[in-house]
Amino acid sequence: MKTPFLIAVLWGLVLTVQPVPLHAQARAFGEYDVKAVFIANFFKFVEWPSPVREYRICIYGSDPFGQSMRTVEGMKVRGRPLEVRRPVSLRALGDCHLLFISSSERRRIQSLLDEIKGMDILTVGDTEGYAQEGVMVNFYIEASKVKFEINLNAIRRSSITVSSQLLKLGRMVGDE
Repeated sequence: MKTPFLIAVLWGLVLTVQPVPLHAQARAFGEYDVKAVFIANFFKFVEWPSPVREYRICIYGSDPFGQSMRTVEGMKVRGRPLEVRRPVSLRALGDCHLLFISSSERRRIQSLLDEIKGMDILTVGDTEGYAQEGVMVNFYIEASKVKFEINLNAIRRSSITVSSQLLKLGRMVGDE
């Protein structure tokens, strides 16, 4: 019969093919790869008061992401494509939906937040103290995992709405 012969051939292949080490099968994800995916997923949990055709992620200051944002650029979230921009002036921030504020802007974080006050922008950072300063979502590392904290007061001062599902995932900071 053909079945025992086929089984013998398959076992022969299994025994002769060397397994590929796990680290060679998939590229390791770095910290900023994980943060880029988090940022893309934030769009699933945030509503803007004006209709949105495409979601714009803006990175302001030194770009710590390198190639990591390429993994999410062009991705569709809720039927809308993600676009990544790197504006060099405050005037160009008006059409951003999510603004990642780099640690290079640490010294002027308060003036930057004052400049964009009243704009419908979800502010995100990854610098210690940013959430306490008024950035809405701030990444931090705990036990080698990327986590985020949320400044609910900063969100309430804006016109955007953040889902309670996202709020449950983050650590609240500031006065609630």
